[in-house]
Amino acid sequence: MGGMFDPVHQGHLKIALTSLEKLQLDAIRLLPCGNPVHRSGVFASSQHRLAMLRLAVEDYLDIGIDDRELKSDDPSFTLTSLQKIKQELPDARLYFIMGQDAFNNFNTWHRWQEIFLLAHIIVAARPGYQLNPAKELAAELNQRMVSSVEKLKQAENGKILITEYDLLDISSSMVRETVLGHKSLAGLVPELVPEKVAQYINTHKLYAREADI
Repeated sequence: MGGMFDPVHQGHLKIALTSLEKLQLDAIRLLPCGNPVHRSGVFASSQHRLAMLRLAVEDYLDIGIDDRELKSDDPSFTLTSLQKIKQELPDARLYFIMGQDAFNNFNTWHRWQEIFLLAHIIVAARPGYQLNPAKELAAELNQRMVSSVEKLKQAENGKILITEYDLLDISSSMVRETVLGHKSLAGLVPELVPEKVAQYINTHKLYAREADI
């Protein structure tokens, strides 16, 4: 499950936990982006984002963290990461989970069509966002979309499943704006972020002013 996780929030955890159950997965790895290609930058350092992720998932045995992109100075490409994971786990069936807003721009990703050779794509429908892919992505969607987990698991890779999870309408930008507006996260825990993550944000004064970016 890819993302900036800047910071990780309850919406991320809800997607991960629901995917574990609904897709009958053995485990989920959160794959934080190190050097984003499609965004201007990040707000918290790689070290802070990784530390918050560790705090958020420490009580979940089936959710791990893959920090390979954070350790690399190269641009973060999902294809490259999935290729390496497949080399390490050649017998594993991979499912790449992304938000619906990210999927709308999936056709702009580095060699995006090759990702279908490595994994299934799971699109977590996000409240407030519409599925509006570009023409070439829409063509792939029409060809690859399946309607159920059962049909998804009949193929080794290359299928797309649009989920109907009951997700939380939370974003990392919402958390950052709450802090930047000098609002305490204390009253919003656990609605926005896990308590340990909120404490970490407060302790390290993340997202509070431009100097923290």
